[in-house]
Amino acid sequence: MSGGLKRQLGRLGNRSLDLLFLPPFDPLWRRRCSGRIHCLLYHRVDEPGGAPVLDRFGVPPIPPAQLESELAFLRRQGALFLTFADLLAGSFPSPRQPGVIVCFDDGLRDNYTHGLAVLQRLGIPATFFQSTALIDAERPIWEHLLYWHGAEPRRAAALAASARRRLPAAAAVPEEGMVEFLRERCSWADVEPLLADLGGAAEAAAELCPLYPTAADVRRAHDAGHEIGSHGHQHLPRRAIDAAGFERELVRSLDTLQSVLGHRPTSFSYPFDSRLPGDAEICSRHVRQVATVAGQPITRASSPLALPRFTWPGPHRSPLHRRRWLWKGRL
Repeated sequence: MSGGLKRQLGRLGNRSLDLLFLPPFDPLWRRRCSGRIHCLLYHRVDEPGGAPVLDRFGVPPIPPAQLESELAFLRRQGALFLTFADLLAGSFPSPRQPGVIVCFDDGLRDNYTHGLAVLQRLGIPATFFQSTALIDAERPIWEHLLYWHGAEPRRAAALAASARRRLPAAAAVPEEGMVEFLRERCSWADVEPLLADLGGAAEAAAELCPLYPTAADVRRAHDAGHEIGSHGHQHLPRRAIDAAGFERELVRSLDTLQSVLGHRPTSFSYPFDSRLPGDAEICSRHVRQVATVAGQPITRASSPLALPRFTWPGPHRSPLHRRRWLWKGRL
């Protein structure tokens, strides 16, 4: 049997498991999920095409109508909706009730427009993990500036040429893979001067900064009863900075949110879910809860410094596939 045929049969077998998520099986899945918490992680809440640069390189957006459909389904199933702050205060679902935490990472403005509108209609609380360099920003953060350069052929060629001149490890990287290489494998000390030399920040700001929230957006969500946590300041992956830099980013983010909200957040999520041994100890000096993306439910035994979440897997047309993600957290 050829490798291609094996893969096709494997996909077919996997998709056939969707039949286990037909509505008659809902009571079974409800029992399996009871007494623990599925923390569902979303990023952008927008229609595809709303932000072409981010669509190309970043996490795909969930359309507001689909987000509302997913959360309404869980509400109909009797889920107890919590925030990380509720969990810290001692709230937890009973052994006969499934628990759900809805959270958003990064903190783009669509979280506070489209996403907040969905939450308010459904009466569901959420935790917004905010990268604070986005608040009232007048220039793009490094990640989005990198995407902006890579999204247009002329700029992408200049980006690749500059990276190859500066970084020996970039010499063999193809142009179409340069954005990912710089984002995933390079240190902040290498990427920051490279982007500064390329220029174009004012033009990029005109396109990207309208995608970022204002302080008023963040306060509005907080005043509506939602939790605001830290997602670092510049959304730097831990692998790109040293331990002291990681702690400075966390403290700066918490300081910024304190000035916006009037109190200091107690929760943090790692940008890119990038973390190293010893980071929990650093975090414990400044926050009481830390969110990861471990793909497991939160139980009473879960460490508050390593609370797992399930990432939205992207667009899926099949209603059964969507039910599978909502009940299991994975496909």
